[in-house]
Amino acid sequence: MPESKIKKATARKILDSRGNPTIEIELFSKNASSRASAPAGASVSASEAVTFPKGGITESLELVKNELAQKLIGMNSKDQKAIDEFLRTADGTKYFSRIGGSTAIAISMAAAKLAAASQGKPLYAHLGTKRVLPFPLSKMLGGGKHAGSASPDIQEFLACPIGAKTMDQALQANTLLHKRLRQAIPKKDKCFAGGRDDEGGWAASLNNKQALGILKEEKEKVESELKVKMAIGLDMAASSLYDEKKKKYVYAKDNAELSPKEQMEHVLGLIEEYKLFYVEDPFNENDLSSFSKLTAKAGNALICGDDLFATNPELLQRGISLKACNSVIIKPNQAGTVTDTVNAIELAKKNGYVPVVSHRSGETEDTFIAHLAVAFACPMLKTSTSGGERLAKLNELIRIGESDIKLGVI
Repeated sequence: MPESKIKKATARKILDSRGNPTIEIELFSKNASSRASAPAGASVSASEAVTFPKGGITESLELVKNELAQKLIGMNSKDQKAIDEFLRTADGTKYFSRIGGSTAIAISMAAAKLAAASQGKPLYAHLGTKRVLPFPLSKMLGGGKHAGSASPDIQEFLACPIGAKTMDQALQANTLLHKRLRQAIPKKDKCFAGGRDDEGGWAASLNNKQALGILKEEKEKVESELKVKMAIGLDMAASSLYDEKKKKYVYAKDNAELSPKEQMEHVLGLIEEYKLFYVEDPFNENDLSSFSKLTAKAGNALICGDDLFATNPELLQRGISLKACNSVIIKPNQAGTVTDTVNAIELAKKNGYVPVVSHRSGETEDTFIAHLAVAFACPMLKTSTSGGERLAKLNELIRIGESDIKLGVI
């Protein structure tokens, strides 16, 4: 019988893609080992797991060394629920403010990886049984908190090769579009020198309409060249645009301030004009009423919630009851444990919401989310076309696909 009990646990400080410190956990069984690291976001929900305790990563490392590691020894890594319940109990707070959400998710993911390795299974096969490759939902242009004040107000301009038949074809379409944009941007931004934002999207001095216009034009050229239907979308990160005092969405680049009603009309206009198939966080995370109204009016477009759900089954259930959104972002580090993440995915699918597994702006080379998306047949994996920490996820999908696992359906 494979031995999956934890024999040793260690923690170390490593760097994420922004050069910020994060935590990596390594677990050992009798004949196997695993390693997992936690990402971090810049656009953060008020309801997601706290990254680190007040003492920062130093305190987290000390907690692992002096408390958690010893208690993990002897636990069965195959019992994910028990591991995650232990982490919840050891922390004792709602959002992991004592041990840190990064510590919790790194331990939780490392346990899942150790269980898979101990059994000689691929991680996706240990996590679930669906085994469908997700379409890559890739960032092309960046703005907002990820790219600086010269860039568009909207945080992410996205593309997805929804007509691709293979992962190779899907990645070819996205990378070609990303390269074409590099050549097209200087027509609007004469000073553009190829700068990129935190997630590998082009960071250019453009307003929102210019960015959307270039994206739509170059997307159509790629469709014609490769004969692959593509769709474009946005992550508006509207909580970052919302001024609580003014009760308005402030578009500094466009010199505009919109009331919630005007924001509704603005988003519906963008969906119609640019044939958007996906709009993430178009309203402040506390405005569930506007999310519900937009979802009812947006036709076939996916209205996706990130900040208002924070990969939290309780918050997602609230949204489901109000028919706020028809899609949900899944970020394991928001939840803090693999169990909570899986519960959110299963709740979403049960209620007809499209789960979109997503990276964070401060990423590591960890490929856990690629396996998670495959294991639970999540239709899309949101990441970028460039940057080693992003390509790690996409290249892992290529490897997984060699086991004759096919692209799913959006």
